[in-house]
Amino acid sequence: MAIDSRSFGIQMTPLVKISVGTLIACFVLQLVCINILGIPLDDYLFMHPFRSELWAPWQALTSFFFASDVLGALLNWLVLAWFIPPAQAALGSKGLIRAVSTAAAGSMVLTTVLDMAGLLNGGLHVGINPILTALVVIFGMSNPNASIRLFFVLKIQAKWVAYGSGLIALLFFLSGRDLGSTMYLSGWIFAFGYMSLGQDFFRQWNLRRQARKTEKELGKFTVLKGGKDEKGDDWIN
Repeated sequence: MAIDSRSFGIQMTPLVKISVGTLIACFVLQLVCINILGIPLDDYLFMHPFRSELWAPWQALTSFFFASDVLGALLNWLVLAWFIPPAQAALGSKGLIRAVSTAAAGSMVLTTVLDMAGLLNGGLHVGINPILTALVVIFGMSNPNASIRLFFVLKIQAKWVAYGSGLIALLFFLSGRDLGSTMYLSGWIFAFGYMSLGQDFFRQWNLRRQARKTEKELGKFTVLKGGKDEKGDDWIN
């Protein structure tokens, strides 16, 4: 599989439309509330440190739907539109949603736990970096030999992009150790874990679920015992 970077690989699939459309609507709401209506939406919905008076438990989730600035928002939308189609082709819609949800939930839980334990240096998180990182990992590990052009120039295999994104996330974490860098690295860790181990776990779980369902359906039937009597005639109990 070869990816031509000149086309960005963008396909407006239903999942791309829903994801990008939702983020655009949220960003417009963010701009209107903060810049026109004077409502400090960022105080309520961006992720603040646990020791901040602005901290709220829902912020780890709501921070995914917004962006820090216009350029960051545009890049988020572009990367989503670029990576969702090949990742969706590799895992299917349900598999992709399951993988991304695992990475997002894992990053929220791990970052929150580390923050509450006092192991992070504060900061602020807003954006979908954990999800974008997860998409890069899914794409790279699903299509390890695919060729892409990094920065539109350097030709490189997709698997090295997936591993390289983990190295970058680690460097960001070591340099800042704040909410944003921890969410970034956590998204990579859980996405990598899902692609390495999680797929087999969910596959085995689905097989067991199907087996229980089949057993339950068969349990509705009564087993009949047959044989022959002394005269050689067939009989049934």
